[in-house]
Amino acid sequence: RKVLVFTAFADTATYLYDALIDWAHDELGINLALVSGGTVQNKTTFGKSDFNHILINFSPVAKHRAQIKSMPQDSEIELLIATDCISEGQNLQDCDYLVNYDIHWNPVRVIQRFGRIDRIGSINPKVQLVNFWPTQDLDKYITLKTRVEARMALVDLSATADDNLLNTEEIEELITEDLRYRDRQLKKLRDEVLDLEDFTETVALTDFSLDDFRTDLSHYIEKNRELLKNAPLGLYAVVPTDPAYPILQPGVIYCLKQNGEAVGTEVNPLQPHFLVYIQVDGVVRFGFTQPKQVLEIFRTLCAGNASPFEEQCRLFDQQTKDGADMNIYNDLLDKAVKSIEKSFRKRVTSHLITDRTAVLPTLQQQVTDKTDFELITWLVIR
Repeated sequence: RKVLVFTAFADTATYLYDALIDWAHDELGINLALVSGGTVQNKTTFGKSDFNHILINFSPVAKHRAQIKSMPQDSEIELLIATDCISEGQNLQDCDYLVNYDIHWNPVRVIQRFGRIDRIGSINPKVQLVNFWPTQDLDKYITLKTRVEARMALVDLSATADDNLLNTEEIEELITEDLRYRDRQLKKLRDEVLDLEDFTETVALTDFSLDDFRTDLSHYIEKNRELLKNAPLGLYAVVPTDPAYPILQPGVIYCLKQNGEAVGTEVNPLQPHFLVYIQVDGVVRFGFTQPKQVLEIFRTLCAGNASPFEEQCRLFDQQTKDGADMNIYNDLLDKAVKSIEKSFRKRVTSHLITDRTAVLPTLQQQVTDKTDFELITWLVIR
């Protein structure tokens, strides 16, 4: 009963709003709104035109509007037209129908849009994504786009070769590989709905808001400051999978810290920290480029549990011979570190391709096979 329409351009969003307002509001009797991150003013037929007010009135259940007494409670916004300013970190799962009025050149952005409504805690039994494609001949469009992007990237590389901290041939190979990968995903997107985890290597950390986790962490630190201060590194816990979430398979979530003075970069704003969820079969389900997903899993499995899961702990002790045989988890840790190295290199390349002002991380900030990590904590999922 709620529709979210995405477009890449603010002018297009305004056009759609102006074209639909009379029909939607007067004939259908529904409220609609426009939000944009550009110079275009937000608009709405219900409530204030403030950015946050519009999103709360569009998704009152997920946004807990009933707890905000200053907000109107008598109606809702049923149709929201938006640019990609809300394709990141917003809980809009009251909505069950999303329309891409145009397709962003990066398929990751399309999946991020869908991620606003396809979320844990959705009140809808099903959600639907509708894409409008710009051309019937997608192959020609992709070929032209790839040639232009590759040429731009190589020009950038040749202009900054003296400052380049990575092997030039290696970067050229990664550029080609990354472009082809993205093109394959764009073609695949035309025929099916993809999950966000299919785009492990190209999702930007800045595409997600971690504010809700920071709030939880802040409250916990205030209550347990002394306990955390005295806690040793390497602490771990064992938890069971949750049948309600098939995505949660047996494995391990590792929290690692890069040694040295590395600080956050555009490739990894959380640096020197890296989160990796790896399954027991060695498949990296979520890498460091997807901290929000990893943290959501962590919170789903652990929040509110103050005592150990005795059965899982007993089985873990049997498997590891009371900690004497940790080969399985050492192997998984090695694979997790290798995935961090590979993803980091691809993220650096992708950043160079997509941002003309991008610069390479310093040698100290880069992740290579020689980078040392410290194990902060780990969570065993059985």
